[in-house]
Parts: sequence; C-alpha cells; structure tokens
Amino acid sequence: MGDLRTTDAARTQTSQDLGGLTVCLVGINYWPETTGIAPYTTAMAEALTDAGASVHVITGIPHYPQWKLQDERYAEGRRWEEMRDGVRITRVRHSIPETPDLVGRAKLESSFLQGALREVRRDTSDIVIAVTPSLAGLAAGALGHGHRPFGVLVQDLTGNAAGESGTTGGRASRLIASGEYALLRRADRIGVITPRFGDLLIEQGIEEQCISGLPNFTHITPVDVSAATARTRLGWTDDAFTVVHTGNMGMKQGLESVVEAARLSDTRDLGIEFVLVGDGNQRAALEEQGAGIRSLRFVPPLDGDDYPYALAAADALLLNEKPGVREMSMPSKLTSYTSSRRPIIAAVEDGGITESVVREHGAAAIIPPGQPERLLQAAQDLRCDAVQSAHLTTAAQRMYQNRYSPVSAHARYVRFAQQLSTIRAGVPA
Repeated sequence: MGDLRTTDAARTQTSQDLGGLTVCLVGINYWPETTGIAPYTTAMAEALTDAGASVHVITGIPHYPQWKLQDERYAEGRRWEEMRDGVRITRVRHSIPETPDLVGRAKLESSFLQGALREVRRDTSDIVIAVTPSLAGLAAGALGHGHRPFGVLVQDLTGNAAGESGTTGGRASRLIASGEYALLRRADRIGVITPRFGDLLIEQGIEEQCISGLPNFTHITPVDVSAATARTRLGWTDDAFTVVHTGNMGMKQGLESVVEAARLSDTRDLGIEFVLVGDGNQRAALEEQGAGIRSLRFVPPLDGDDYPYALAAADALLLNEKPGVREMSMPSKLTSYTSSRRPIIAAVEDGGITESVVREHGAAAIIPPGQPERLLQAAQDLRCDAVQSAHLTTAAQRMYQNRYSPVSAHARYVRFAQQLSTIRAGVPA
C-alpha cells in the first residue's frame, strides 16, 4: 500500500538520540513489499537509522501478498546482502507456499527460522528487535539474542489470527498461541500497535510495565484531487458510486460478502461499484465467484505513485473482516484510509479490535461483517447523505492527526529502542 519510503518530513524530524547504538531487526516482511507490515518494519529501520543507530535487518525474500516470488534476483541462492538508505539488509531463503494453509505456512516458518536464527546468532548488535508476525522471526530473536536485550513489536497475534481466520482448527490455533506467548515472555520489552493486544498479553502473564504502545502510522502521502480526476488517471469508469477495498485478499478479510454485495448492485441496477485493489491467496476464488458481475472490479497491487490515487478515486473506503474476527489483527490499511479525506465503511465484528478503535474516534460507518445487504445499504446511505459522509470524513482525519502521524510514530520507535538499550536482558537464550 503505497511508497514504502518514509516521508521526508518524518525522517528529517527524527531526533538524533541513538548515536553509537547497533540494532538487529528481524522479521520476514520488509521492503520492497508494499502492503501488510512491511512498510512499518521498513520505517522502523529507517527511523532508528536516522536517529543515529546502525541497523541490521534480517528478513525474507519479497513474496507478499501474492504468495509468489516477486523479484527474480532471489530465484537462486540462499543468502543475500544489501544496503538501502543506510540500512544493512540480510535476506535468507525460505519456502513460499502456493497455498498458505497450515502446512504451507509451517514450511515457510520453519525454513525462515533456520536461516534467520543463524543470522541473529552471528549478529553482534547491542539489541535485538523481532517483528511479529511471523512466528519464525519472533523465535529467531527469542532463541538467538543471547544476553542482549530483546524486544518485540507485535503487529499481529499469530495464534489468535489462525483460529479466527479459519486457517487452522481450534486445537492447532491454541497450540500456536501457547508457543507464541511462551516466546513473547522471553522479551524484555514488547511494543503493541493497539491497547487490546496489550490487554491480551497481560492476561497471559506478561507484566504491564514491559509493554509499550507503538501504533502504526500513515506511510503514504495523500493526493488532493477529485474522485473523477483520480479515476481518469487509473482508467476507471466515473459513472458509479465507488467503494474501494485495498490490500490483502486473504481469508481474514472475508471479501466473499463484498462480491455478493456487488451482485446485488447489479441485480437492482443501483450504480454502486465495488473495487478490490491488491492480491492474496483468495483472489482467484473471489474472481471466480464474481465472474460476470458488472459492479465488481479487481485491480492488481499498485505502486507508490498510483496507490494514493486509488484512495482518492473512492467515494467510500471499505474495511472488511470475516465474521468472527475479533482479536487477531488491526488492518494496516486503516492508517492510509484515515489520511485520504474519504468516508470509511467498516464491516467488522462488534467488540473486536478494529471496531473498538474506529468507534472510539467515530471514524467509520460500522456494520456487521458478512452481510452483503447491509454493506450495500451503507454505501447507498453515504451516497444519499452528504452530511453523514462529511462527518465521517472529518472524524477519520482527526483520527489520523491524533493517532497516525508519521513523526510521532518514528519518535516512538526511537524511544522504544532507547528503553530497550538501557535494560539487561531478562532471559538469555
């Protein structure tokens, strides 16, 4: 979602507080991936570098959200060394499952762990920070940090996610969660992107004073153009009320209901179009389900120049989650949505992490997930009610300013590293 490079304003305002500190940052997703957690891991590395630290990133090969190798430079070999924006990057070979089910993900995790753990143990940085997901990055940090302070940035709780998305059964997801929490207990400090994750960790015996809030931020620069102008640039039609969903098309997004809402729009000739921008392991099935639906459009992942125009092309932006998803994750797309000056529809579970955040700020029209009729009605309501649309747009902008400022986020990253560097590692590997 958008250009991964940190905005100039954010980078120049990061204080130089980490001079002399060396940091090992381990996680499977990194630049040049454009969606999910990669932009935030990339931004953390750059923020720490700008603050004077020497950063070594240990990561995987680009594959997400397509679940296919995205750069032929990595078709051969086991290990690659790169430099980008002052950050040293070590990439290690891992499997890429065609179907990221339990077996496929297990192969990915085990193969990345093998290479990443070796690199973390070789690394001589002062501190080690792991980013979750994946579990393999967490395990590599937890098992490889030695006597160095060890921190974790929790972007997602993998065990919860596996159960709620349907990727695994209940027993398997509980086993995954148990292992995940055991690894997290090895950390000296944990950053969470939403307070709900902190509450869940405290319930698992992790001390509250070890947990810091590290909300994500908007990593794109919005464009101030009309929807019509944006659609012209992208080659989209301008004769429908357009609802746009961006990012991963996986199980937890539950986009089947969006396809059915588009089918209803066709049947009733409502002139409401749903645009799904991105890729993922469910895209082919969604395209098959939506074959012949005029009010449905699929758009491949967009680069940093075009992605802000996809947001601007929307009359409304859509957060959509599978019914039953409550605790697994906070959609990273929300950070970009709030900066776009467009109203947001959130089809999310009542009481879930996403619902609680958008409700707190009044930043979206909230409807139950998995109900095409309600989704279509929400779009119709926004089309017919300019006052409500403007109210939601203003609330989302306030949420962006208060919660998702890049400058504030980068300062939090630096503070997290500072705090970690001043403590003694609690559990040696």
